[in-house]
Amino acid sequence: MRIYLVRHAESTDNYRQVYGGAGRDVDLTELGMLQAKELANVFDGLSVRSVYSSPLLRAFRTASEILNRCPSIELNFSDLIIEKHFGSLEGRSHRIKHGEPVGEESYNFLARRVETFYLEILKKQILHMGHTECVVVVSHGVTLDYLLRVIFKDLNNHGVYTSGSFLSNATYHLLEIDAANEQLISAHLNIDSHLVGVKKKMSKILVGTKYDAKQTRMDLFCK
Repeated sequence: MRIYLVRHAESTDNYRQVYGGAGRDVDLTELGMLQAKELANVFDGLSVRSVYSSPLLRAFRTASEILNRCPSIELNFSDLIIEKHFGSLEGRSHRIKHGEPVGEESYNFLARRVETFYLEILKKQILHMGHTECVVVVSHGVTLDYLLRVIFKDLNNHGVYTSGSFLSNATYHLLEIDAANEQLISAHLNIDSHLVGVKKKMSKILVGTKYDAKQTRMDLFCK
């Protein structure tokens, strides 16, 4: 069976290069919506058993596009895979050095809730899935980095996770699991081949703009 760990598509905060954690429920950009649609093509014809998503809008929009390819599957939300809260850094630029943040979620707390999601929800799915089935988790950069660590620690007997696998928008990790023996067979990290050429479809006028749900034809934005 397979696990797809998916980072949400480009949000308005991603475009602005500001800290956007659990304290900011922002939408996708128009480019982000194009990314989400291309990402959804990956799941055509796959036997998707479950889709789990952070409840934040940027993850929900991305997960909803995947669900369009799997109409019989319900979307499951979990606060356990919401993004880290950056406290007083929320909405502030990455490009400027700031003082010590106030109210920031600790990495220990983040790690505990991500581990809880894995042990109490995701792993139970893994142990009851068929050989050809897959499960999809749509979440955020920091959160997915920790989730990948947890999975490697639990299922990988031949190595350990190392840093450097932080996902870009609308990209994913693909993990193949031997459920019967609870072992990680292979890990394909940072897959982005589905996004080749996406930016070329985007009108320069609309780069960075918030997604407008009233527009029903995305090709109207393309050159």
